[in-house]
Amino acid sequence: MKKSTVKVLLVLIGILSTIVFTDNVHAQVAKTQVVQLQAKANIDGSIQIEWPKETFNGNYVIYKRDPSMTLGTWSTAIATIDPSNNYYVDKTTKIGEEREYLVAKVENSKTSALGYIQTGNKTKPTVNRGGIILLIDSAYRYALSTEIQQLKNDLTASGWMPFELFAGRNEQASAVKDRISKFMDSKVERPKTLYILGHVPVPYSGFFSSTGDRPPPDGHVEGSGNHTGAWPADVFYGDFAGVYTDRSVNCTTGSDSRNHNIPKDGKFDQSSTYENIELEIGRVDFYNMPLFGGNDTQLTREYLNRVHNWRMAKVPFVKRALIDNNFTSLNLASTGYQNLPTFVGIDSVFDSRDYFTAQTQGNYLWSYGCGAGSYTSCSGIGSSNDFLNNKSSFSNIFTLLAGSFFGDWDSKNNLMRSSLAAGSLACAWGGIPKWYLHHMAIGYNIGYGARLTQNNFQGYFDGSFNGSGRGVHIALLGDPTLTMIPVAPVTNVNATSENGSVKLTWNKAYGKVDGYYIYLFDKATGKFTLASEIRCPNTPSFTTDTFFRDNCNWSSGNYSYAVRAMSITETGSGTYENLSLAAFADVAHTNNQEELSITTLSVYPNPVTDCIFIHGIIDATIEKVNLMSMNGKIVYSAKIEDLKSENTGTTLKIPVKNINAGIFNLEIIQSDRRTNFKVIIP
Repeated sequence: MKKSTVKVLLVLIGILSTIVFTDNVHAQVAKTQVVQLQAKANIDGSIQIEWPKETFNGNYVIYKRDPSMTLGTWSTAIATIDPSNNYYVDKTTKIGEEREYLVAKVENSKTSALGYIQTGNKTKPTVNRGGIILLIDSAYRYALSTEIQQLKNDLTASGWMPFELFAGRNEQASAVKDRISKFMDSKVERPKTLYILGHVPVPYSGFFSSTGDRPPPDGHVEGSGNHTGAWPADVFYGDFAGVYTDRSVNCTTGSDSRNHNIPKDGKFDQSSTYENIELEIGRVDFYNMPLFGGNDTQLTREYLNRVHNWRMAKVPFVKRALIDNNFTSLNLASTGYQNLPTFVGIDSVFDSRDYFTAQTQGNYLWSYGCGAGSYTSCSGIGSSNDFLNNKSSFSNIFTLLAGSFFGDWDSKNNLMRSSLAAGSLACAWGGIPKWYLHHMAIGYNIGYGARLTQNNFQGYFDGSFNGSGRGVHIALLGDPTLTMIPVAPVTNVNATSENGSVKLTWNKAYGKVDGYYIYLFDKATGKFTLASEIRCPNTPSFTTDTFFRDNCNWSSGNYSYAVRAMSITETGSGTYENLSLAAFADVAHTNNQEELSITTLSVYPNPVTDCIFIHGIIDATIEKVNLMSMNGKIVYSAKIEDLKSENTGTTLKIPVKNINAGIFNLEIIQSDRRTNFKVIIP
């Protein structure tokens, strides 16, 4: 973005709830508009938030949001801190809790800076992350079949349930969207994430113009860069509530014909999203990158293998971050100053180092760079050629870049896509608008922050840059399931059935490990359930050893067990229980207790209709009834006293009309035995 074009920018320092920014212009605008935050998790469960110490005429005002609160709502002020102090301790938090804070710097009764942080104190992991649609370029169906299968395996081992959809490069985006929508509607539990792999048709949308809905996000209106018309809009694929039309916009002033938008050309009219995006979306697309050899299949293969190695904790990294801000008079780099300290801590963020020089001499977990741009260059940062020339030495995991033109990512040798080709795992146009990824510091995936940014409306300050908030152009380049810190998985898991229990052994995971969680894995649903807690809620499914015995699996059958290493990980936002990929072991389990079935009991009808009737229950030792899938997952459970209203003397009635069809074990628990019956629900 040339400085001569700054006059066309709508730099509106906006209103966020009751917070009003001053219009002061400083030498380092981005840094002064952010309260840089870090947090420490204390042994007593409290959280301490810290920020750089400053002297000014005013106070810091603290707000909070509990996970139960609606996104975009904050508590009333919980504390007012004199600038002589640069920390706040929240003693109301407990071990295992997470909480988000907003810190406002108030000068002369006006808010001049904001900071946000999601904190944790040994917070529990998200084990089951939900369904994910892999929307795959049909050209990769066979060419990358091995890598795609590896990706699916890794996603499953991370707690995702992957589904495949393929799309041809010449299809209409609207037809692809229809397939996604129908697939979503066919699932009882709707997928939450969309991973676009390859040159799946790129939706274009918008009337970005000086006479349109809003100016181009980078400010280049007619006569000043002509970056007008429609821009790439992957949000289209995740927006099932919004209406996208192709009938009114007629804009051909853009210098690149890709951006021309006329009625009925397959490009949409909307410049912003009026409804929330439902899916967390990320795209990996190396099409039209001839600078890197022109083979998008090979570049995609390299990327998928790098991500696999990252998940396996085989990619070395240093927990530090870099900000190279070449727009000191604008607030673009506030995205860097907001997020990066929460990841690595304030003292591990360096803002006086050159983007490429530093990252070819040593690793940075995160980096941010901005400057005057073109499709393939960023002043003060470098170019797509720099990414190519430094490919063997460029050492970065996540990067954010901002400047003119390259946010229109579906362009030849695009700068942001070049960062992925050179070795980064994810990139976004951070600053137009501001991005909020700080939840990653306690284990959230990057797609969560992408969707949060796309849907941001008054929940967080969006930077007020050219009215770019809620723009259709906001996109994540990279795998949306990526998390910030990997933990190495265990190896050589073995499961054996011995004397009515299941014994597991494995090799210790390398690196820092604080123990291992043991799960039963349901292959049908892709979900993990803590092993012993299925039937023995008072028996933990956690160990610091490299062996575990499940003494609570009382039903014979085929089971899949999973072991996940856990490391209590510390970041700039506190601590959280961080899980590795799961390592699986199948076992054919035999439990002789099921042979103790009492002949005086009978179960009917079988197959079942709406209810199961158990006849012959007279014994006062009956304690509980469980209905379990063949993988050991309990789908119905009731204590006998809870079923007394359904007990007609010698018959017990179990309602099952809301349970999905399948073959189940009906387990009747007595003080001295367990009786099992196989039942079928059609």
